[in-house]
Amino acid sequence: MSSLPDKKDAIATSLNPFKQGKSRLRTIERIQRSVLLIATYSILISALVVFGTIIKNGAPVLWDKGFSFLTEKPQTLTVLDVAATEGLEISADGFERIVGDNKKLPVENSEEFEKSYPHTRFDLQPGTIIGDGYLQLIENNNHDFRVGFLSRSRDAQVGFNLSADSEFRVTSEQLEEIKKVDPEIVAGELTPVSEETNYFRVRVEKGDYEINKATYDALNPTTLIYIMLQSFNDDERNQIRSTKIPNSQVVTLSQAQYAACLAEEGGLPFSKVEPQVSVQDFLQFSMPAGQYELASKVLDILKLANPNASFVSLHNTERGAVELDLKEAVTLSLPTAAFEQVVRDNPDFKISNVSNYEVKKPFVRFDLSKDAQILAPNEVQLELKGENAGSGALNILDEHSHSYSGGGILGPIIGTALLVIICMTVALITGIASAIYLNEYARKGRFLKTVRLAMLNLAGVPSIVFGLFGLGLFVLIAPQITDTPSSSNNVVLRVPLAKIASEPNLRDIENNSIFMAESHHKTSDVVAAASANGKARFYNGWTYLSFQGWGTCMLAGGFTLAIMVLPVIITACEESLQAVPMGFREASLALGASKWQSIRTAVLPYAFPGILTASVLGITRVAGETAPIMFTAAVAERSLLPWEGLQSHGFGAFLEFLQQSVQAMPYHIYTVAGRIPQSQYTEPMQYGSVLVFLMLVMSLAGVSVYLRIRIRNKIKW
Repeated sequence: MSSLPDKKDAIATSLNPFKQGKSRLRTIERIQRSVLLIATYSILISALVVFGTIIKNGAPVLWDKGFSFLTEKPQTLTVLDVAATEGLEISADGFERIVGDNKKLPVENSEEFEKSYPHTRFDLQPGTIIGDGYLQLIENNNHDFRVGFLSRSRDAQVGFNLSADSEFRVTSEQLEEIKKVDPEIVAGELTPVSEETNYFRVRVEKGDYEINKATYDALNPTTLIYIMLQSFNDDERNQIRSTKIPNSQVVTLSQAQYAACLAEEGGLPFSKVEPQVSVQDFLQFSMPAGQYELASKVLDILKLANPNASFVSLHNTERGAVELDLKEAVTLSLPTAAFEQVVRDNPDFKISNVSNYEVKKPFVRFDLSKDAQILAPNEVQLELKGENAGSGALNILDEHSHSYSGGGILGPIIGTALLVIICMTVALITGIASAIYLNEYARKGRFLKTVRLAMLNLAGVPSIVFGLFGLGLFVLIAPQITDTPSSSNNVVLRVPLAKIASEPNLRDIENNSIFMAESHHKTSDVVAAASANGKARFYNGWTYLSFQGWGTCMLAGGFTLAIMVLPVIITACEESLQAVPMGFREASLALGASKWQSIRTAVLPYAFPGILTASVLGITRVAGETAPIMFTAAVAERSLLPWEGLQSHGFGAFLEFLQQSVQAMPYHIYTVAGRIPQSQYTEPMQYGSVLVFLMLVMSLAGVSVYLRIRIRNKIKW
């Protein structure tokens, strides 16, 4: 009987919700809380490890290089092992770079002084005829000067210096050509000479072969027909590639080509070899050292007649000299030595108002007390070698270089900024307009749901897919309005618009390989003629809408990034518009405002913080993308900033600016980290670049967050 109360007490205790005791639910809750806590802190610890590693390895690079890491262009770092020496000279700027990059350099007895460089100022007159190389020399020293060509001639007189007595062998036909143009150039005795040339007629059987790079280079200029599934890169000397010979062929090879095909591994076997000997008669004559003037085509013959002769000339003898398209005199300047060379080698170089002046530059003379290692960007090392070449003071024991390790990241930063500006300009205008239509004008229904579902799906598409899309659409087939359309067979459509095209300058015709045709010819005939003549473009007096693509340029990259980020911006902007109370719209309409006036004055201002958030999301995403720009806009290395080296003027310069490739930070980091040989010099540059990139993105995000908070505090409802 005594057990009944005990059972009642036990039942009462188990049913008591306030009784303290162990609960299974509490244990499960603790486990769940621990899992969530571990996951949260794992993310925080991982982020700290990643950012800590970047800061630890990147901060010393920024500290050592200072602002030069940001303000300079990416350069190659040259490492010189130099013997102890005295009397080294370099510019003051170069000296600061060397001492700054080499903290323990044993520099002694440094003293500052000035060097004077004689220069000549002159007025270049219309009617000047000059060789291409000399014109390039002038333009390199006068960066704002670029001139077109009126005409080109191989009959124009050009000057050159022959620094040593030389013998020349010419055929009788070449001799007649020389005498016809310059009868006095062959003044010495003519000696008949015969020369034997060995070559081989070989038979190559149909089949599949494995060849090396040397064999490929030897066969490339011959008439042999072969098929390769993969070509060689310049640095793949030891690689083997599969080659298919579609049918048995007989070809002629020079002795050097034949020898290159006989390698044990990667050579090409021949089923039949017939040695041949060719005998050719020449006439030999001599020319003493001195300064000469003769027609450009004669100089070309002489260069071919003796490739080893010591010609001192910058003339392009294959193309001849050019007459400059000058309407009035232009004031230019050159180093005096270069000016004297230009005047000496160009008889029709017309100038006036010649004056001399000096350019003074601060220099430093210093000694190295012991053998040392000098690290500096390539341009500084070149200056050090050039300034000390004559004295022989610089004794280099060893030299090696490391790409992308000697300079800053100014070019990639500017390229990224330009791509982001183009992208966000296109994406925000289009995205905000689309969001306004979808939220304010479009009827709700199945179509609207389909559009929104499509946008959500597009937001999840991998970026490399957008890159391939941009390559196909913008790089290859996007429309252009142009006076010189492409003659490629890949162009989908060329639509003639109007006969208002301006004829391109001769210089542009040569540089862009333009085929000049008559306006009455059909477009199809002109395209066929241009292709047959190996020309990349054509001109027939018409302006075309040509679907030939924009090429790899910042414009193509910006539009590709805009399409990639557009779904995110549209979705975020639409949510911001939906967050604005409907009463704002109704009150505005009740006061007599139109639909657009209501949206513009009563909706958009209050949705602006959310739109700004969308902009931040878009900028931070596109700034870090690599795959889309790799196909459409980015280059690994570029010596000029985007606005440097433009050859057009006015609106044409703006178009040229947009139609050039640029560097970008994500692609630069990828190149430094994965595409170049790694060393103790390249690894710090990786972390330094990543740290700067993170700082820029975080700064931009911080400014945007500040603006959003400030605007939200001003606009409340």
